[in-house]
Amino acid sequence: MPDLTSNKLSDLKCKRAKTGRHSDGGGLYLNVKQTGARNWLFIYRWGDKRPSIGLGGYPSVSLSEARKQAAMCRDWLNQTPRKDPKKEWMVLNAPEVRIEPFGPFALRHIDAIKGDFRNAKHIAQWRSTLERYAEPIWAKPLNEIEVDHVLKCLEPIWATKNETARRVRGRIEAVLESARVRGMREDPNPASWNGQLKHVLGRKRPKQKHLAALEYDQMHAFWQTLRQKSGIGALALQFTILTAARSGEVRGATWNEIDIEAGIWSIPAERMKAEKPHMVPLSQAALAIIDHISKARQGELIFMGMRAGKPISDMTMTKALRDMKLTNSQGEAVTAHGFRSTFSDWARNETDFPRELIEESLAHSLGKVEAAYRRGQAIERRRALMEAWALYVCG
Repeated sequence: MPDLTSNKLSDLKCKRAKTGRHSDGGGLYLNVKQTGARNWLFIYRWGDKRPSIGLGGYPSVSLSEARKQAAMCRDWLNQTPRKDPKKEWMVLNAPEVRIEPFGPFALRHIDAIKGDFRNAKHIAQWRSTLERYAEPIWAKPLNEIEVDHVLKCLEPIWATKNETARRVRGRIEAVLESARVRGMREDPNPASWNGQLKHVLGRKRPKQKHLAALEYDQMHAFWQTLRQKSGIGALALQFTILTAARSGEVRGATWNEIDIEAGIWSIPAERMKAEKPHMVPLSQAALAIIDHISKARQGELIFMGMRAGKPISDMTMTKALRDMKLTNSQGEAVTAHGFRSTFSDWARNETDFPRELIEESLAHSLGKVEAAYRRGQAIERRRALMEAWALYVCG
């Protein structure tokens, strides 16, 4: 039976008490450690267990204050239904969490996870999209944000800028989830798709944007015209075509990625879409472009823009194509990225090279067979493919 006799201790007894537990009655104990340190415990029965709660040290928590706290614990036990004093005590004494507005917390969250981004451009995209489209919740406390508030961010752009809207939704969800982990809000997450927004917003995804490509039987004639063009944009476009690389990979290419002797362009993982390093065997025509640019080399970038230390912009190659008024048989303005499709169509229809070799040349994921096509022998097989492509294009 618990000792229900109260007020058995006095301040004098507390000061003179020796090592051990000394009952004041009603579940309150003064615990004296061998070091002489003293603290208050409330011990009670909960099922077949006897949990204890630390009520603070003595004398910083006085005898009278400890008795008040013990009385509060007994009140919880006497309620119907009974409340576990330990859980109630933890809630009552939980450290107060300062609830921030969404905006400042979002910026701190981005800084905290910036190591997860591939490059500074992606960090800037997170910041700019949230600053622009999450404006309705920017100054709102994190724990007050509900579904209706998130909808005010998304509904104005859901139909017209669907891909952007989906990214904004995911970023808002990530920020609010981070706030939940830090104790600034509780579930459910109002920006989550399953169980929340999919029941409110349209589920239809936007059609994949078509990047117009030139038919491969038109490549030789186009190349002859392109070779007459001067400027770094035309050279970058030629290199993009010959390597079947993405325009962003070409624009960011640096001299230390090029091994002239081996004829290899090694693109690091952080610059690749799939976040895996990629080796591009360079044809003689591609190496000739590198050699030509090297005669006027400035800095680390191969395709240097107008500003020192900055690559050419995406519009540089686009402008070169627009100036040539290049269209395909459908009347569509051809894009730089479309030449990857041109290369793929040519390789599949006009050569006997394996599909996996073509896909690896485009840096597409191949699953289990991927590693085999990155070995030295496969590099040379891909070199043969790129030489055949250069011969077809350049004549």
